Amino acid sequence: MRIRVLCLGLARETLGAMMTKSKTLVILVVVAIAGVAAASLFLRGHLRCAGFAGPGVTAGELPPAHAGRGDLRIATWNMRNFPIDERPQTDDLGYSRRANICDVETALGGLDADILGLQEVNDTRRFPPILRRACTGRTMRVVFSAGGGRFGQHLAVAWDNDTLELAMAPVEITAVAFEDGMRPGLAVNLRSRSADGIDFTLVVVHLESGRQGFADRRRQNRALAAWVDDWVTQIGDPDVIVVGDFNTTGSPGGGLAGELQSVDSILGRAGLHRLENETGCSEYWEGRGDRDGVQVPSLLDHVFFRGFGKGAVVQPLQAWLHCTRWGCSELVSRVGEEDGTFWDVSDHCPLTFEIRDGAR
Repeated sequence: MRIRVLCLGLARETLGAMMTKSKTLVILVVVAIAGVAAASLFLRGHLRCAGFAGPGVTAGELPPAHAGRGDLRIATWNMRNFPIDERPQTDDLGYSRRANICDVETALGGLDADILGLQEVNDTRRFPPILRRACTGRTMRVVFSAGGGRFGQHLAVAWDNDTLELAMAPVEITAVAFEDGMRPGLAVNLRSRSADGIDFTLVVVHLESGRQGFADRRRQNRALAAWVDDWVTQIGDPDVIVVGDFNTTGSPGGGLAGELQSVDSILGRAGLHRLENETGCSEYWEGRGDRDGVQVPSLLDHVFFRGFGKGAVVQPLQAWLHCTRWGCSELVSRVGEEDGTFWDVSDHCPLTFEIRDGAR
């Protein structure tokens, strides 16, 4: 009997010790999980915000808050292989190709645009949540081109769904991608939710790059003009805006002025007129000299429109971020004086203009 009682006592003590150890183990596991989660959030934040410290995105290099008053703000931006994530190159020049997502979000939100026409969105899965975080207070919708060319550089159109609605399914413009590796265009027909608002087609393009691509770009512009003419006839609405990276790097004999004259002439036959860029540039690159950390301005991104009637455009086309910071003069980025948005966001600058919602 004593042996039995003793065994029961030992069993209770053993069970109690096991329960204590189990509770301790559970607590340790919970603490470990919490620690891992906190560390993950910390690392994720630091990785999302990785890059050069500054100057980054500042309010003075973004458009003023969108006042509304019946105007639609439209932006176009080449986002440089979003979200580019490569090892640094040429460290002595402060050359880092890693997107600072925090700066990307600040820039996207700071544009305060009702409509965004974007180029080089390589990761179409990661972009929508970043757009939602950036544009708090807006219900943004976004569609992407299925084709992205040889480098997977998709086009995108995003819009405030409380202000505008999709009037018909997006259309991929394959006519401008007449060779393998070229990027098709993307057309989205949007309609204002305002009773007396406008409806129009926004077309986004990203044409062939480099001076060696001039002949291909001429052919792409002709295909684009023909498509716009056919589209207007098909849907019976003359209001069209074409935005994007036209890669106007210059004609062989006439330089930038020669190519702009060519583009204006070709698209002009389809009734499209180019908005003047008051800033004077839209992108920076290394130039044709040595890799010395000095970047030179170029004018690659444009906006064309037709229809809408007189006085539709209420604000001139302007470029922001480093194009504003450097005033389209040479941009210097060396160790210790790195330009944040040029390296950490995009070599291109976002462009914005406003159009009267309801002006005809």
